[in-house]
Amino acid sequence: MNYKIIIIGNTSQSYQLGSIFTRAFQELNILFDTNNTSCNYYAPSMKQSWGKIFFKISGKRPLEWWSFNQKIVNCINEFSPQVVLVTGIFPLTNEVFDICSKIGTKIVNYLTDYPWNPNHRSEFFLSNLKKYDLVISTKTKILSELIKHEVKKVHFLPFAYDPFLCHQPINVSQVEQDLFKADISFIGTGDSERIPFLDAISSSNGLNLKIYGTAWDRLNLKKWQKLPAVFEHEFRLAIYFSKLSLGIVRKRNKDESTMRTFEIAACGGCGIYEDTQEHREILAGYPDYGFFTSPEDLANKCKWLLNNPTEREEMRNTGMKIIIKDTNTYTSRLKTILDLCCE
Repeated sequence: MNYKIIIIGNTSQSYQLGSIFTRAFQELNILFDTNNTSCNYYAPSMKQSWGKIFFKISGKRPLEWWSFNQKIVNCINEFSPQVVLVTGIFPLTNEVFDICSKIGTKIVNYLTDYPWNPNHRSEFFLSNLKKYDLVISTKTKILSELIKHEVKKVHFLPFAYDPFLCHQPINVSQVEQDLFKADISFIGTGDSERIPFLDAISSSNGLNLKIYGTAWDRLNLKKWQKLPAVFEHEFRLAIYFSKLSLGIVRKRNKDESTMRTFEIAACGGCGIYEDTQEHREILAGYPDYGFFTSPEDLANKCKWLLNNPTEREEMRNTGMKIIIKDTNTYTSRLKTILDLCCE
């Protein structure tokens, strides 16, 4: 592909979405440049208390935001890309959109969150939406809201998996196996919306329950081992050595599927997923007992599955067969994005 692309996204760690797309660029031999939106990279003021205060009063924009946007403008002007790809909720100045329009560059947002969620809401980002040539959402439920917000072109494109990050673990020691073994595990950020599901599971006695992620300490969660967030090799271990991995969506974020929808099976795990239309479509052919409709249904199915290893193995193998395909990778998602830009 004879493309030049600039990505505006978090490329600070290998598991960030910006980094995932850079690997897709490399796989397709696309010439690219990056603008790393990690505050640790471009906004050192955020390490100071006064910087955090400034961020809050300036509408979730750090002190360096203006100069960083000017750097983006200069990068676009010098690199002359066909496409600028922005990942997630990151506000841009009007000058960024103006330079794209001037030189005929398509500017696209791959939107993985619900921008009207109070936790994510940025008025400056919301004002950007109608200026994008294309907004791609991983959530079918918000397409109508984006259209009402006068976005020029919207398209649903689900999450995917990155084979570099998501595969069965290799070179695993016995110590690691013992450390990550679990009956049931969940990987995700602490959220009160998830507590009823987790509490229903913990009503059963004698289970090895592990939860990985930040912000769980502030929540009253019984019988679950609260463990730090896991990435890369440890992420794969946590999924692979758990008898069941949970796929719980967040309704406040308008989720019907998540990154875990793809990542659990790609890492060789056995997933049990919240019963949504997107999950049913993405995981077409998955056993009915691999979906749950309520906390009680989840608890009952987990109890049954833990006592039926043959059915668990069927779920694991079926999930891998459904998910581990080239069409479910981020490289495939990138191809779709570029095709949409050409329409």
